[in-house]
Amino acid sequence: MNRIVCLIGFALSITQLFGQGNGQDSFQILQIVGPARVAALGGNNIAVKDGDLNLGMITPSLLDSTSDRQIALGFTRLFGEASIGHASYAHQFKELGIVSFTINSLTYGDFDLTDETGQVQGSFNAGEYLFQAGLARNLNKHFTLGTNVKFFFSELAEYKSNGIAVDLSSTYHKPEKGFTATLMMKNIGTTLREYRQGVDQSLPFEIQAGFTKKLLKAPLRFGVMLENLQTWDLSTEGELQTEIDPITGEEIQTSNNGFAENLFRHIVVNAEIIITQNLHLRVGYNYNRRQQLLVENRPGGAGLTYGIGMRISKFHISYGRATYSLAGASNHFTLSVKFDDFKKS
Repeated sequence: MNRIVCLIGFALSITQLFGQGNGQDSFQILQIVGPARVAALGGNNIAVKDGDLNLGMITPSLLDSTSDRQIALGFTRLFGEASIGHASYAHQFKELGIVSFTINSLTYGDFDLTDETGQVQGSFNAGEYLFQAGLARNLNKHFTLGTNVKFFFSELAEYKSNGIAVDLSSTYHKPEKGFTATLMMKNIGTTLREYRQGVDQSLPFEIQAGFTKKLLKAPLRFGVMLENLQTWDLSTEGELQTEIDPITGEEIQTSNNGFAENLFRHIVVNAEIIITQNLHLRVGYNYNRRQQLLVENRPGGAGLTYGIGMRISKFHISYGRATYSLAGASNHFTLSVKFDDFKKS
C-alpha cells in the first residue's frame, strides 16, 4: 500500500509539471507533451496544418496528404529517470483517408523494493504506455475532421490499470490567407481496470480551441491556443482558500482569481519565425504553467518555451526546451522523415 501511495504521488507530480489537469487526473500518458515542436510552442499547437506528423498524432484533423508515408520518432528526458518516447507513422488510403499509428511511452525509472523496515528486497519499474490509431478525412477543401482511438496502460509495480479514450477534432484551413483554426475534444473515455477496486480514476478530459495566422508579407506565424475550456477556474488546490459557511457550517473552497486571471490561464501564445523553408525558430508562453509552478519572488523563466526546427538533407530535426520552474527544464528531440523524399531522389 505504501508503494502505490508513493508511486501515485510521483505520477501526480509529473502531471503538475507536464499536464493540463492540475494534478487531479490519472494516466499522465494522456497529458504529457512529447514532440519537440509542440513543446517549443508553449506545449500546445493544434492549429498548424503543414503535414507534420508530430502535430497530426496529437490533433488528427491536421493530417493531410503531405503526411503520407511519414515516420516520426521522439525522445524527451524528464526529471530524475523519467523519460518520454514516441513513434508514429501515417499512410494515406484512397477510400478511407489519412491513417496514423502511434506508440507513446512514459517511463518513471527503476525503484528499490523495500519491506516495512526499509530493507531492500529487490527493484521494480513503473511506466505508462499508449497505443493509438488516428484517422483524418476532408469534408471539402477547407474543412477536415479527425479522430484518435487510444488504448492506454499503466503499470506501477504490481498495480496495473488501463482504459480507452477517443479524441475528436475539426480543422478549418485557408492556405491562401495563411489561416488555420481547430476545435478539439480530448480524452473522451473510461477506465477499464483500476489500480485497486474502489479507487476512482478520472481521465483528463479537455476541450481546446486555437488558431494560427501566417503573415503573408513577413516570415512569421503566430498562434493563440485556448486550453481547458470545460473548466473556467483553473486554480490549484494550494491557491484555494477554505471558508466556513455561516449557515451550514460546511467548509467551502473559494478562489480569489478575478476574470482576467482566469481568462489568461486558458491562453497559450506562440510564434514561429520561418527564416527559410528548412529553418524555423520557435517560442511560446504558457501563463497557466507559470502561475502553477513559479517560486514566489523567484519566478525565473517558468512558462517560457523555445526551440528550433531544421531540415538536413531528407531529415526533419526539431529541438524544444520547456522551462517549468527553478527545478529545471525538459529537453525534447524529434526526428521525422518522409519516405517519398527518398523516392524522388
